[in-house]
Amino acid sequence: MRKYLYILIIPTLLILSSNTAKAQCNSSLVTVCSAKLGSDATYLKELKARLKPRQKGQQKPIARFSLLLNKGNHYRFNICNATEFDSKAILQLYDKTKLLGTSYFAKTGKHYPYFDFICPKTGVYKVLISFEDGKEGCAVGILSLIKKN
Repeated sequence: MRKYLYILIIPTLLILSSNTAKAQCNSSLVTVCSAKLGSDATYLKELKARLKPRQKGQQKPIARFSLLLNKGNHYRFNICNATEFDSKAILQLYDKTKLLGTSYFAKTGKHYPYFDFICPKTGVYKVLISFEDGKEGCAVGILSLIKKN
């Protein structure tokens, strides 16, 4: 009887542990990233990106989002990586083709957990999330509004 109990319990534990290892790529990653917003920020929206690695001959995988931002508002864009992947996420903000903000500076090779943006005009802006060198990864970007003093 004991032998049959072990046969049932061990596979169940393995299945449960494999699911929790990937769990950070979902809602728990949003919770972790939201906790890093700062006391002056109000959560507005999450931008989830789960990308597969670049295949030979293909372009770098990118998650694309459109956001309506309002003139005069002070926004913060946070980016958080899932711990189960080695790659680091890059969040970029564009107005059409003009880069307005980024979490990664290629010249220095430095990643930043967030950047602030004061919106100069109301309109639709593009947010791109990708991973260094087209690697596989999971990340969440958080858009928040910074309170005016």
